[in-house]
Amino acid sequence: MKSLSSAKVTFRTKVFVRADLDVPVKDGRVMETYRLECLLSTLKYLLSKKAEIVIAGHMGRPKGTFVEELSTTQLKPFFDKNLGEETYTLLENLRFDPRERENDPEFAKELAEKADLYVNECFSSCHREHVSIVGIPKLLPSFAGFHLEKEVSTLSQVLKDPRRPLIAIVGGAKLESKAPAVQKFLESCDFVLVGGKIALEYSQKNDSPNQKLILATDYVSNGLDIGPKTVAKFAEHIKKAGTIVWSGPMGLYEEGHTEGTKSVAQAVLESGAFSVVGGGDTISDLQDLGVLDKFSFVSVGGGALLEFLIKGTLPGLEVLGRGEGA
Repeated sequence: MKSLSSAKVTFRTKVFVRADLDVPVKDGRVMETYRLECLLSTLKYLLSKKAEIVIAGHMGRPKGTFVEELSTTQLKPFFDKNLGEETYTLLENLRFDPRERENDPEFAKELAEKADLYVNECFSSCHREHVSIVGIPKLLPSFAGFHLEKEVSTLSQVLKDPRRPLIAIVGGAKLESKAPAVQKFLESCDFVLVGGKIALEYSQKNDSPNQKLILATDYVSNGLDIGPKTVAKFAEHIKKAGTIVWSGPMGLYEEGHTEGTKSVAQAVLESGAFSVVGGGDTISDLQDLGVLDKFSFVSVGGGALLEFLIKGTLPGLEVLGRGEGA
């Protein structure tokens, strides 16, 4: 994986930046800008080199057709404000074209023709074998953006030499995407704390006892948030931690059930442990609670964060530096 700092970027070098644009938007207004802010160090560096920037990415999960609510044009005010008008080109949502998710080689060629260099600044999609993640880097000299570098460096340290005890906190509502991570964390972590809706489903499907696995035991608000007994139990383990990795809220935050997440966040911050949090829902929840910037490191990845900690690599990372002319 090559760093952008090693790339030869000069006046009018055309740079395709695979950006993390998947942010919540309501009535045309960006509700949470953390992922966009993480792009700015790379984009401003390229501007300082007088490069011609092509910003590309996706929003949501459109099924290969145009959806007005998921148009990247809604992000233009953010980039105009932070980069300046007419200093970049912003492509439409890549997932409006079904070939993006199909990893179609012809679509990769079409996009690669827009640039001289490729930069990946979208860690959150690096586990996807899509055109803009693994296709274009095979055709152009390809490099890691500055925040992507920081993601890999920080998570590699957690993976290889964490300060013990190492505790994973897993929440959310999608058991199918989190169950493999829970199982893998049980092999590498000292304790795995599971809350949110997935704890209910996990306990029903796994009756084999594991002393490392700490499941939520009580809920409030008709099962939409973890209860005080669970918070107390989680806090007992958290306060002893040396390193904490957290992905997934403890309650249905979209409907205001945030007390469980707030209490767990307070326990994490009071522990003094090195703390890594990640995932779009987790970021939004902690941002709304006003504590996001107090964690040691915030990863833009959700599924990518978990997969990297399980496998130690991702498809989108392995292709960087292997393109033509790299």
